Amino acid sequence: MAHGPVHRSSPRRRARISLPITIVVVLVLAASAGGAAWYSARHRPPSGTAAASVSCPSRPTTVSAVVAPDLASVLAPVLAPQPVPCVRVLMTAADSADMARYLAGGGAAPAGVSGRPDVWIPDTSLWLELARATAAGQAALPQNGSSVADSPTVVAAPKAVADALGGAGAFSWEQLVKLALAQSQGAAGAAGAAGAPSTPGTPTGGPVVAIADPTHDAAGLSALIALDGMLTRAVNDPQLKVGITGFVKGMANNVAASMTALAGKVFPASEQAVFQYNSHKPAVPLTALYPSDASASLDYPMVLLNGADDAHAVAGNSLLSYLQTHAQDALRRQGFRSPDGAPSTVLAADPLLRGTQLMAATRADYGLAGQALALWATLTRQLRMLAVVDVSGSMAQTVPGTGQTRLQLTGSACEKAMALFGSHAAMGLWTFTTTHDAAGTTVIDPVLPIAELGAPEPGAGSGGNAGAGSATHGQRMVAAYGALTEKAGSRNGLYDALLAAYQDVQKGWDPARVNTVVVFTDGKDDNLNSMSSDQLITRLQATVDPARPVRVFVVALGADVDLTLLNKITAVTGGAAVHFGDIGQMTAAILGSTDTR
Repeated sequence: MAHGPVHRSSPRRRARISLPITIVVVLVLAASAGGAAWYSARHRPPSGTAAASVSCPSRPTTVSAVVAPDLASVLAPVLAPQPVPCVRVLMTAADSADMARYLAGGGAAPAGVSGRPDVWIPDTSLWLELARATAAGQAALPQNGSSVADSPTVVAAPKAVADALGGAGAFSWEQLVKLALAQSQGAAGAAGAAGAPSTPGTPTGGPVVAIADPTHDAAGLSALIALDGMLTRAVNDPQLKVGITGFVKGMANNVAASMTALAGKVFPASEQAVFQYNSHKPAVPLTALYPSDASASLDYPMVLLNGADDAHAVAGNSLLSYLQTHAQDALRRQGFRSPDGAPSTVLAADPLLRGTQLMAATRADYGLAGQALALWATLTRQLRMLAVVDVSGSMAQTVPGTGQTRLQLTGSACEKAMALFGSHAAMGLWTFTTTHDAAGTTVIDPVLPIAELGAPEPGAGSGGNAGAGSATHGQRMVAAYGALTEKAGSRNGLYDALLAAYQDVQKGWDPARVNTVVVFTDGKDDNLNSMSSDQLITRLQATVDPARPVRVFVVALGADVDLTLLNKITAVTGGAAVHFGDIGQMTAAILGSTDTR
């Protein structure tokens, strides 16, 4: 990030907007023959001290500044003593994401901000990029700012968990994704075999990965960009793709608003936030893990909004100069790094941080923030899913190493996924097989319709599965999965069932939800359907409606599946087919069905 003068546009503004004074700071800047000017290095007082008083050629120039709250809390006492002459700063602390939306013309001014400021210092350039995604944002803001502080995005974890993740050694987001999935799969397999219930959003094995809302939290957004990049690179690896999507969905089910609420979990944070948390001597301090696969730093760019006149441009540049020099010691004392990411003796005093190492500021490629937030919007939308389960005779085979049949494993995975999606997800259940005769006609049983899992339903479920009396739809789904039985001697009628399910979900398509069909089967079609694979593809192509997308996802078990053919079929709907062999992998596959890319 450049440390030069603040960028401004050439048009002069005729009037400035006055902001309410949240924090009033008077800065006095030196005067030159031509008016207010920068101090030369030899005239600057020692860092953190006030400058000698000098006379202003005219009244001080008032600069309104909106600053990220974590930075504003440090700058308030630094600037309050009026360290240099001739600039009066009216500083308001405001959420950077809210400010970005306001400047982009997409939202109201944040609390305490009554109009467009002269200067904005968000916590990351990502908000500047997002604000400039609109014409209004481009009119208000220059393309780049100048960093006044830096803090790397890290992964925070309790020390015991961090040690299991590699401690001070090499660490990456990819490593965390794979380890979290592997451990949750092992725990899920044990829970499934024991019949233990799942608690929504809190898997019993492996690290619980959480996040602060990335639509407002800079570290959360930075981490989401890294994970979205992994997902993009996995485009030709459906199995890895659904694993990453499941990981992000798991994070989405563990959103918390504060460090206190996040503590005890594994979550993205700024190094400075971890330093501040540990400085209060909590019972369980946090270790900072530094991903090698580049999460963008929090770079605190200062920008002078477009349209500034010469006086405000000079005042803005003077303020920038002061923040990049005299204010640095105060910022470092509170856990920030200098804009170049240089080592910090303050951070080095915390052995759970890497304060002795250079952490060069990093930036995400332009455009990735919007793409990552689009992924988040998709994964946080509620699901509308029809599970279609193969109950043909071969589903009675035991899956090696699990102690469960293929059908039992499927039911356990679906139950676990229900818990992860929560009570507002809408799900239904069908089964399919063929008649036990030479004709082998496909038999589809619509066990339970699609409904919100938390919705109350009086009376017994389909086939008496849930028993008499009132129960939620989710409870009836759990009972139905537990009651699934394979039909001995029957065979697979995949194509008829897949098309019928697609048509049913499309008929009830809900624009507020992600509409999907997830088919669980252990083999290829047994040629007992009313159509061939080519005919199924043709009929799907004729049925697909881009305005009402429904994604078909096939989770395949066993050695008889033809993934190439199944991927060809599901690709028509934008879906995929994957082969999995344990409960954790299958649960990740179900979670992966929410990714619409």
